[in-house]
Amino acid sequence: MSELTDNTAPEAAPEEINASCRWPVLFLFFSAALWLVKAALIGVMGSFKLHMPEFLSDISFLTYGHLQANAWVAFLFGFGGNAGLGLTLWMLSRLRGAPLARPGFVIAGAVLWNVGVTAALVGITLGDQSGVAGLELPVYAGRVLLIGQAFIAFSAILTYFSRRHKQLYPSTWYLMAALIAFPWIVGTAHWLLAATPVRGAAQIPVGHWASTSLLQVWMGCLGLAAVLYFIPKIIGRELFSRQWAAFGFWMLLLLGGWVNLNSGSPLPVWQIKLSQLASGLFIFVVIAVGWNLRQTARGVPLLGSENLTLKFMGFALGAWIVSGLFTFCNVCPEWNSILQFTYANTALRHLFAWGFFAMAMLGGIYYVAPRLLGSSLDWPCGAWMIRVFQMIAAGVVIITLAGVGMAWGHGQALQQTGIDAAALQTKAIMPLRIAFLGEILFMVSSLIFLGSLMCLLFRNCCGDFSPMALWRQIREGNQKEPVETEGSAQ
Repeated sequence: MSELTDNTAPEAAPEEINASCRWPVLFLFFSAALWLVKAALIGVMGSFKLHMPEFLSDISFLTYGHLQANAWVAFLFGFGGNAGLGLTLWMLSRLRGAPLARPGFVIAGAVLWNVGVTAALVGITLGDQSGVAGLELPVYAGRVLLIGQAFIAFSAILTYFSRRHKQLYPSTWYLMAALIAFPWIVGTAHWLLAATPVRGAAQIPVGHWASTSLLQVWMGCLGLAAVLYFIPKIIGRELFSRQWAAFGFWMLLLLGGWVNLNSGSPLPVWQIKLSQLASGLFIFVVIAVGWNLRQTARGVPLLGSENLTLKFMGFALGAWIVSGLFTFCNVCPEWNSILQFTYANTALRHLFAWGFFAMAMLGGIYYVAPRLLGSSLDWPCGAWMIRVFQMIAAGVVIITLAGVGMAWGHGQALQQTGIDAAALQTKAIMPLRIAFLGEILFMVSSLIFLGSLMCLLFRNCCGDFSPMALWRQIREGNQKEPVETEGSAQ
């Protein structure tokens, strides 16, 4: 049997792969940008109500609980789902060397996915929440998301099997795991919390496992797949060790859903100790991934690089490592008991969501979107994308320092007796006020990113008739000085 007969198809050219992914993936990217703006705007409104409770106080569906739940669902499923699935399809096609299979299924699935996210926000606004913190998704919205993801996963799996004898790059492991993990997590949560709910206190560990797995496993796999793919690709080096990559991958799948359980939860002691053990073992995931990429990029400054995608990926890697170190700290019951009733948990979730996941996704979109259009490899508003990176990085640093540093003092005050109520309130509100600045930076950066992406799409779709081209022509015309002739001078 010949080599060509043994393989299912010869490797496709990058131009052919980009052409097959163009419209489905760009639709997912643009939807992700829209949802990122919505998530940031709703989050700012919710945080503002902490400082001004009388703001829109007469509107029942704009309470703090509704707004924060909507903001997280818009980020997790709206931005995270669209951006993650878009990068998954493109990376799988490039890694497998095959055009995207059945792009029509992707567009249908993307439409269903966005309908599901919209239904979730409408349901939460009307008061139909699941009651599980971090997984406020209504049941009917979850079903639509599962159907939409199934359409997209069908295309991804066909693309994956289009070349059977090509060695799998580690990013492929993470991408396929993310495709499998999402229906597993959401389906299990729907079964055990809605369809046939478990009784009493058993709902607490199930809800914690579902919300933590979505964060650590699903989003973690998508973000790490991008980091492991783009850093070696841009610097032109092979990944240092497949063994380290495999060890980190399996440890993440094994431990990701069981970490960060609060020590004060009303659960049997063995469950809390099991979570502490998982949090302690999570350090091996951090070491495996961090050391592997450090050796791969030895001598290359990621954050100091002139390549903006490398900056995004470098910050994402650093934020993931710091988040993993905070997870490891939960092995200490004293640490967890001090911070569990403070703003620290929200701040650490922002560190993971915006510092790691959003940075990885935005860096990937910045690299992929121009290549999908095929006309040029630069953004028309490239300077503004640097501002996006700087604002998100500054917002993450502000929220993390305020949320953990000041929340530590708040947590210690909570454990003291005889402390003045006004002083306790001051310690509680100060981290929120400082972190509000970080959320404003997130909002501004998301608006800039959406505008920059629209500039890219308009420039390549409309050519000389795009708004940017017309504005450029007007500016060039205004900058031209009139040439004075001898007759006109007289």
